[in-house]
Amino acid sequence: MNQTEKVFEEPDGFSKIIAGRISTQLSRHNWSLKTLSDRSTVPYETIKKVANGKIRNPSLKNIFKIAEAFDCSIDYLAGRQDSAS
Repeated sequence: MNQTEKVFEEPDGFSKIIAGRISTQLSRHNWSLKTLSDRSTVPYETIKKVANGKIRNPSLKNIFKIAEAFDCSIDYLAGRQDSAS
């Protein structure tokens, strides 16, 4: 079993990675959750829940929109690559 498979086996593994990567990118861009919501067009409450790990399996559509707003890859947000660029 590789590292990615292990993450998906853990109950909150994926949501923790996404939340951590969002936090990193928010800091890097100096954005608030509201700014991310506005730039991604994902509703604020959804952004808040994803960023806090409350949504265990966020939709691909929302992850794509968030990645696009941050100008990073979906693979980065999902923890499959280490660099945002």
